[in-house]
Amino acid sequence: MILIKSFLLNLQLFTILPIRKEFSIGKREMKWMVRTFPLLGLFVGVFLLGGYVFLNSLTHISPLGIAFFIWVMPIVLTGGIHLDGYMDASDAFFSYRDKEKRLDIMKDPRVGAFGVLSLVVLLSSKFFFIYETILQTHSTIFIVMILVSIPFLSRMMMGASLILIPAAQKSGMGYGFSKNMTGYDLIWIVSGLLLGGVGSFFLNWFYFYALFTMVTLAVFWLVYSRSIKWFGGMSGDTIGASVEGVELCLWMTIWLLHVSAMV
Repeated sequence: MILIKSFLLNLQLFTILPIRKEFSIGKREMKWMVRTFPLLGLFVGVFLLGGYVFLNSLTHISPLGIAFFIWVMPIVLTGGIHLDGYMDASDAFFSYRDKEKRLDIMKDPRVGAFGVLSLVVLLSSKFFFIYETILQTHSTIFIVMILVSIPFLSRMMMGASLILIPAAQKSGMGYGFSKNMTGYDLIWIVSGLLLGGVGSFFLNWFYFYALFTMVTLAVFWLVYSRSIKWFGGMSGDTIGASVEGVELCLWMTIWLLHVSAMV
């Protein structure tokens, strides 16, 4: 079945899970891989949820330990693939060169100082927001919904970016996906978004899900406009950077709600 095959291909490409079976990848498979990005995000969220429930219910680990698990496991599970794109995009952006030179910098396998500094800021900020949320939140269901919603929405944006943002160059992973996509494929991403909204309604999470969705759309608009202005379009690196950016902004949103005593 193409749905299962494409999901397994996503696990092979975007996680470190040992899916040993070899699959042929054609235009149809790549289209369905993008369409099932929300399922990939849901898988990551459920994986984090399982770890959180185990640590919270069956161990005496501190909130600091739980926060560390939530912070580090997405990096381990994905093999840091999105962080790699984030560092490359940061190096290119902070070079303050023209579009062509920035694209050349992103192709360079070496990491520059700006990439390292940007990574330190991203990871330290994300850990701070996660730790503060774990420390201040006493509702298990609230944490559960956060853990599932954030990777779900970030992968949904990854799919929308590949469909809607033109490729900066006719090469690379990003172009390999985007050249096979049409506006029709966006229906699958929107359907996933709506199904998430229906699920959140029955789980009394709808208002937070709606807020998360608006934040994600705002970040998408920023990524869309800045990708074209700074790089001439999207690439695999800018897509990876956008995933990390969305997740950071969503964790920051929850933290801001806490410090403003709104939750």
